[in-house]
Amino acid sequence: MKVIIICGDHPRNYCFLEYLKQIPEVQILRLFLFKRENIMPNPPSDLDLSLKKLWNLHFEKRREAENKRFKFELTGNFEEQNIISISNIKELLKHQDLLKKINPDICIISGIPILENKILSILPKFTINLHLGLIPYYKGAITMFWPFLFLEPTMAGTTFHIINNKLDTGEILHNNVPKLEKNDGIHDVASKAVVEASKDIHLVIKHLDYRIKNKIEPHYDNSLISKGKLFYKSDWKPSMLKIIYETFEDKIVDLYLNKNIFSKKPELKKLNI
Repeated sequence: MKVIIICGDHPRNYCFLEYLKQIPEVQILRLFLFKRENIMPNPPSDLDLSLKKLWNLHFEKRREAENKRFKFELTGNFEEQNIISISNIKELLKHQDLLKKINPDICIISGIPILENKILSILPKFTINLHLGLIPYYKGAITMFWPFLFLEPTMAGTTFHIINNKLDTGEILHNNVPKLEKNDGIHDVASKAVVEASKDIHLVIKHLDYRIKNKIEPHYDNSLISKGKLFYKSDWKPSMLKIIYETFEDKIVDLYLNKNIFSKKPELKKLNI
């Protein structure tokens, strides 16, 4: 199967590449590598000192959790000529002739901005997003954060879904949730969720191969538009970090495991090929 990938350049965005490379049937034609914000972003200058400390703590914990679990390096795993760096997602339009020429069967994306219709039109109809959040419950941006803010650690997970022209409403293929363990912080759960999803990429590939060979088109469920909640980046405020790190000391998983809080179980879509 001929595959192109469009993903961010953070360690968690590389994770599924490691597992894709192990699938004999997969031929990765091109990797479009999108330049993301710094892994350790600077806090806004107008934050007070206490929030700046929480900001730095939050992103330092993310870096530690990801460094612990994500070891994949592009160097030595991809031929340099097959990697195309982009700093703006609209740069993909410059490569439409190349995409037409190599004619990929599927496209897999993760960790990139929203794709406009003009860009979607040059990608395969089976363009699959690894969304770091459980659709339809948590759609949009920063979707690994909200389950912890709402004291629902069991609702932190991932979704492979087909991209359409509305945000996070395309056909759901496969959900994953990680095993919650004692002392897991918010970033431990997020990192483990990415690893569990990446381990299942072979199921997604086999499923899509079957559908392509049998001409089974993507289908769309309009009800996904109204289900769950769509979050925007602007919904997130640094002050929310006080709830995670001061009120609950990043021990929300322990509270759940010790039955001090209740967290509902999601209904998951699973591929079982």
